[in-house]
Amino acid sequence: MSPRPCAPPPRHSARLLVRLAPADVALFRFLLEAYENLAFFTVLERKTALLKVVFSPQQEDAVRAALAEIGASVPLTVRDWPFGRPDN
Repeated sequence: MSPRPCAPPPRHSARLLVRLAPADVALFRFLLEAYENLAFFTVLERKTALLKVVFSPQQEDAVRAALAEIGASVPLTVRDWPFGRPDN
């Protein structure tokens, strides 16, 4: 059996907004890192713990599944990125 061809590299990153308790940001980072570079995040609002999660658009289903699993340990809400793609 021959290996599957690789998908072409994405031209942009996908994003989601995540909000959680500020005290849970470190635990969220630890749990997200357990998914081996599936996504990374940056803090948009420190006081309210609003995070931008960035990932390959080809991995969106896996990222949403990972966030759902993390949500079992850390209460969080996930929202779609409201600002569109960077090339729009």
